[in-house]
Amino acid sequence: MQKLPLFIIAISLALTGCISEARREERLARTYCSSCHQFPEPSLLDKKTWKDKVLPEMAFRMGVVPSQLFNLPESDYPFVLKTLPPSPMVSPSEWEAIVKYFEREAPDSLLVNPPAPTAHLNQFTAEAITLPGTNRFPLFSLLQADSLNKKIFTSNRSSWLHQWDYSFRPIDSIQLSSPVSSISLAPELVLASMGIMDPNDQPQGSLLKLQNGKTELLIDSLKRPVFVVATDFNKDNRTDYVVCNFGNYGGDLVVLENQGNKKYKRHVLSPLPGARKVIVRDFNNDGLPDVLALLTQGDEQISLFTNGGNFRFKINTLLRFPSVYGSSYFEVVDFNQDGHFDILYANGDNADYSTILKPYHGVRIFLNDGKNQFSESWFHSMPGCSWAVARDFDADGDVDIAALSFFPDFTRAPEQSFIYFENQDGKLTPYTTPLAKQGRWLVMETLDIDQDNDEDILLGALNFNDGVPAPIVESWKANPVSILLLRNNKN
Repeated sequence: MQKLPLFIIAISLALTGCISEARREERLARTYCSSCHQFPEPSLLDKKTWKDKVLPEMAFRMGVVPSQLFNLPESDYPFVLKTLPPSPMVSPSEWEAIVKYFEREAPDSLLVNPPAPTAHLNQFTAEAITLPGTNRFPLFSLLQADSLNKKIFTSNRSSWLHQWDYSFRPIDSIQLSSPVSSISLAPELVLASMGIMDPNDQPQGSLLKLQNGKTELLIDSLKRPVFVVATDFNKDNRTDYVVCNFGNYGGDLVVLENQGNKKYKRHVLSPLPGARKVIVRDFNNDGLPDVLALLTQGDEQISLFTNGGNFRFKINTLLRFPSVYGSSYFEVVDFNQDGHFDILYANGDNADYSTILKPYHGVRIFLNDGKNQFSESWFHSMPGCSWAVARDFDADGDVDIAALSFFPDFTRAPEQSFIYFENQDGKLTPYTTPLAKQGRWLVMETLDIDQDNDEDILLGALNFNDGVPAPIVESWKANPVSILLLRNNKN
């Protein structure tokens, strides 16, 4: 038998070794990078973003590079340390292998096509509103309507809570200790006061009851609460609360059981940070309210917490998303009118470690097969999509969608920071208005502001100028707009 030359044998062994090492790197990456959340495929980000931004953060959270702690405010140290593993989850050589895998497999850049052209929005008349006392940079944290009492609440980074009538005449205002992010309107006004609005883990948030222009503390020591809903979970005629404590590295989703005498007992539904929004209703028709929640940090998911009585909840994760998706908002609605709730989902949070345009940001519909198994039926690419609502805006019997983006493609399509999708025989057609360029929209509300029996839309601005082209920022300064009113012309 003829012997192979030694150099061919050497090359073959080297190739086998390279393949074996590459497989080891992928195995380590998939094992450890899916231990806390859905595995993020390397193709979701470019090499530079993985190497310089995301992987160092992953190393910190896995206990590999604890020095990253010193990049945080010192006041956060004791709270962040509790979220880190007591010892590194991987050895230095294993971490090096994981980094090599992502660097090798990730693309040099992400291809994000220019936003598709849209038709001009005619169903709504856009009106720019500057509220009294607004400076050149409106910074809303809240925009919420009380349709029963015909009021509109706004709050801002300066911790003011304002009340307006439907003509935006001031009714009342109060200076609080921190910005308000959410209000539970019934049976009484309860405010979610964030403590510190920016990412942090300090338990300085609270729930406050507002009555006759004064506040009363209900619950303190919350980690950046961003959403609150009141209900009676155990049918004892006492008002309980479910609170999304968004936090940062830490946080949770909690139910606060009202035990009377101003005492509340905490029941943790999820110990994960990033709880963004809940929908509370009896999903299984057993007479008890359940909780459908969107969790958005790391282990991004939509999960149903079924109430088993006595504040015991069973979790069923309905949808799970990669950790870099930037889940932002959701609603439930029966899109196909088959008697089962479907999910409208927005993802586009782009404020953390990978602030680049992403082709998978946008708004989606997930249809329910009747067994709470969901499949994606529609997707519209929308960079930075951060909020979406489903309503029959044109009153034709089907569901339309309004969506906004806090991180739009400011360079190529800044007007697509707001898109209205009209449902035309099952096809969702996008429309925009050039007035959407007049602010950076963080919050949205729908209401019949002119009492003509159709739903209008309000957008509230938080005009951070990071990543925004200078001409747009200068236009914001020259003509500050607090709210964009989209008045429905259907009726």
